[in-house]
Amino acid sequence: MYGGLSQLIILFMFIDYSTAKLEDLETRIYRLELLIDKQNERIQHQEVEIIQLKIDLVNNQKSDHDKDKEIATLKESVAKLSIQCASGNEDVKIDELAGNNKREKEKYKRLISDSIVPIEVLMQRFTAFYAYMSKIDVSPGNGHTLKFDVVKTNINGGYNPSSGVFTVPTDGVYVFTFSIRLHSGDYGAYEIVKNAEVEGVAVGIIDRSSTSTQVQTTETIVLSAKKGDIVFLRIHLTLGHSGDIWTNEHGRTLFAGWQISD
Repeated sequence: MYGGLSQLIILFMFIDYSTAKLEDLETRIYRLELLIDKQNERIQHQEVEIIQLKIDLVNNQKSDHDKDKEIATLKESVAKLSIQCASGNEDVKIDELAGNNKREKEKYKRLISDSIVPIEVLMQRFTAFYAYMSKIDVSPGNGHTLKFDVVKTNINGGYNPSSGVFTVPTDGVYVFTFSIRLHSGDYGAYEIVKNAEVEGVAVGIIDRSSTSTQVQTTETIVLSAKKGDIVFLRIHLTLGHSGDIWTNEHGRTLFAGWQISD
């Protein structure tokens, strides 16, 4: 009797142990499935980003191809105009081509007239941008890129308010300046960065004991830049910032730049 009872107890213990092992295995499988789902979502996002990059690349290549065609057309038009100017007189040239046939003269006049494409002579203009924040930037952290969403000037379209980055459209010498508004008790350090190099730094500190003081921390630099370089303003990587960055109609937090020479 006692032997049968012992065997029964051992059987129950084995069943409980097996059940516990099964539950643990199911939990692990469930966690792995969640992990796989997350990985699949990331892969899908990356695939979408890759597709978008490919589309952007194709569009850029098409744009470059269209510009090359326009340049070739302009060169052809200039060559035709040069030939006409070298002849000294359009009617003399037509007489040489058509002889005394009136109908042929009219034909050549139409051909020459249709081949002349008006060429727009663009005035050289230098690049410039100016933008400011429309709202307070609350407690920005180290390395935070400052974004200026209200764009007042953006000649040649180099400044992007969504990213806060200015992309240099042409080689040249540029001036960059910023002004950060700080309130009582705030302090911060700010960097003007070209590509990965810090080109200018400014620090602003207000004593906490002064409850009504406000200041504008300003920095201005001059630097050479090449087409495609990027310039932006950020919170210092190590010194950081305490408090908020203020801006309103009484004092703007702003970022600006302009080209002064080729």
